[in-house]
Amino acid sequence: MRPGQLAPRMRAGGLRTRAWWVLRKNRSMTLIEMQITLCDGSEKNASGNLRKWLKKLETAGIIEIERVDDGKLTSNGSYCYTLANDLGPKAPIVRARNGDVFDPNSNAVIKRPEQ
Repeated sequence: MRPGQLAPRMRAGGLRTRAWWVLRKNRSMTLIEMQITLCDGSEKNASGNLRKWLKKLETAGIIEIERVDDGKLTSNGSYCYTLANDLGPKAPIVRARNGDVFDPNSNAVIKRPEQ
């Protein structure tokens, strides 16, 4: 750390971390908008990676997914992902072993809110 610096500098993370930053800034985006903003072509299966992560965030109640009609006759439309619960600057982590969503901002596992 430099003199006068309050915290260590955070480095840019992976695709999901960058997606979290962009989603927090814009509050609502489609998957295509996220890919245009984030991807440079070096990622492997970026759409599948983001879609799986966003679905887990939706089951944890962090984002809401809404189907949007794009006006094309033969299209099924697309999904709009809206931030429902802003957890903080650090991106939620989906644990591969059991599919839990971990919030590194509060050091807690997020449970699905009861409906």
